[in-house]
Amino acid sequence: MDTIKYLQFYFVFDRVVSRYDDIFVAIESEILAKYQSLKGEFYFEYDEAKRFLMRLSKGDRKRFVASKYLSRSLSSAIINELLNKNFIKIEQSKEIKLPKIRHQKLKKELRRYQIQDKIHFTKRFYRFWFRFIEPNLKLIENNQNDMVMEEIRREFDHYCSLEFELACIELLSKSLNIPKEQISSYWDRENEIDIYANYDGFTIVAEAKYKERKVCKNILNLLIQKCEKSKINWDKIALFSKSGFSNELLGLRDDRVILFGLDDFKDLYE
Repeated sequence: MDTIKYLQFYFVFDRVVSRYDDIFVAIESEILAKYQSLKGEFYFEYDEAKRFLMRLSKGDRKRFVASKYLSRSLSSAIINELLNKNFIKIEQSKEIKLPKIRHQKLKKELRRYQIQDKIHFTKRFYRFWFRFIEPNLKLIENNQNDMVMEEIRREFDHYCSLEFELACIELLSKSLNIPKEQISSYWDRENEIDIYANYDGFTIVAEAKYKERKVCKNILNLLIQKCEKSKINWDKIALFSKSGFSNELLGLRDDRVILFGLDDFKDLYE
C-alpha cells in the first residue's frame, strides 16, 4: 500500500483495514453498510451533544465556535460528559492574557476578545463519523448511500487536511525526539501556526500542507512573518507537504529549515 493510502486509512479508521486498497470502498463497506451496529456507540445524556460534535468536526476546533449556540451551563455539561467518555480532549492555548492596566481604555475588539482553548476528538473515526455519517443518517437509512459517498469524495481532502496536520505532529515527535505532548498548534488573536513546540529551550514551528501542488518558498516566508508578528523566536522551521516542494526550497541552504515529504510518513503508525 502506498503512503497516501496508508495515511488515509488511519485518518478514517485509526488503522489499516487489510481487506481493502481503496479508502472509499472501505468507507462504504465498513461504515455505511454497518452504520446500525456502529451508531450504538454514539449515545449521550444531552441531545445537543451530537450537534456540538458535528460543529466541532468541521470547524476550527476553538471551544467557543463549537458551542456558541449553547448556553454556558449546557456547553460546560456537554464538554464534561464528552471528556468523561473520552470522546474529546482539550488543547490549551499558549496565548498570554494581556495584563490589565488601571485606567487604560482598551479598543472595543480587545475588550470583547477571549482566549480560547481548542477541542480535539480522541479518535479520528469519531471525527469522521460526526463530519459525514451523523449528519447524513436519514439518507443512509433510506438507502441513498450514493449521495453520502458523493459528499465524502468531494470533501475528503478538506477533511484530511487536519488529520495530516496531526500526523505531522507525530512525525515531528519521532524525528526530533520531542515528546508528543510538548507539540501542539499555536494561535492568538491575529495568527495561527499549524505546529509549535518549545521544549528544553528549543523552539520549532511548522506548517503542514495537504494540497495537490508543491509547497513553495512563499509558505516559508509567510511562516517567518507570522512568527515575527507573534514574537516567536524560533530555532528551526519544518515544512510538511503531501505533494513535494519547489526547486527553490529543495535548493535552500539553511540548516534551520527541515522539509518533510510524503515518503517520510511511511510506517508512521507502526
